Amino acid sequence: MRVDRGRLNWGVFFIVLGGVALAYHQGAVSSSVLLDAWRLWPLVLVGIGLKFVFSRTPAAFAGGLVVAITLALMCGSLLAVGPNIGCGGAGHGGRSVTQSGTFGGDSTVDLTLQCGTATITTSTDSQWHVTAVNDGGTLAGITSSPTSLRVESTIKNGWFFDRGKDDLQVALPRDTRISLTSSLDLGDAQFNLSSANLVSARFTLNLGSLHVNLTGATVSSLDVETNLGSAWVALDSSSDVTGDLKTSLGSLEVCAPSDLGVRVTASDSLSSSDFRDLDMVKSGNTWTTRNYDTAAHHTTLTVTTSLGSFKLHNAGGCK
Repeated sequence: MRVDRGRLNWGVFFIVLGGVALAYHQGAVSSSVLLDAWRLWPLVLVGIGLKFVFSRTPAAFAGGLVVAITLALMCGSLLAVGPNIGCGGAGHGGRSVTQSGTFGGDSTVDLTLQCGTATITTSTDSQWHVTAVNDGGTLAGITSSPTSLRVESTIKNGWFFDRGKDDLQVALPRDTRISLTSSLDLGDAQFNLSSANLVSARFTLNLGSLHVNLTGATVSSLDVETNLGSAWVALDSSSDVTGDLKTSLGSLEVCAPSDLGVRVTASDSLSSSDFRDLDMVKSGNTWTTRNYDTAAHHTTLTVTTSLGSFKLHNAGGCK
């Protein structure tokens, strides 16, 4: 068997990338160790040097392996503990703010989190509620009108350093049609949007983790973009959804109920896609569930993966 050395390097990269994140989440390696992984960068130069030295010998592939392993260790560490990087400033004294209000009709909600955690749910009354806590002395900005709500992390001195971590708790009213936009940098967000009435939902993740549970929600348009992050989305079977999903140097998992008709058009660039959990028919770069024509509701997804992974599961397959 002849091994393609270019594919070997990419294979090793993804194996180590996933292995580092798995080791962290299983408690096999501490965050303090991974936070120092960036110090390995000189090994990239060593690998390049080895490739030149052994360029005309059978050992030439060793340099590429050194580069692939080093970059995977660095990127895997960022992927695993990204929410803890650059969010300094704790010790200035914690501060918190709580606000509530009502919408007068169809509204927009814009959530921007940089450093920290966020939990977004639906409220049991007709109001929206926001509680923002920061352990470094700064506070998230909350602005609202009868048709809009904006919650945004406040950056002290223009960057992450010398600021604490945010903890945002947001509840949105169920009886209001909402266009939701969320941007997450260096954080961990949980969206549990049961009974939400979403005209559209757009999520952007940069270096962190994102869980979006749309079970029981009504949504028409879904956009998810992840960059060096890990995202998980659960769909509902009672909505017709058009979605645009993108992931770069990260992972994206989507769970679909068995009675939902699903069609996926995928474009991969040195990436991996997995549709084995669902009974689907492939035609070109499009996969369609066998029940698509007879299902009461349909989800049509366009998926673009670049140096990442996309997986489509049945409703019980996502963890």
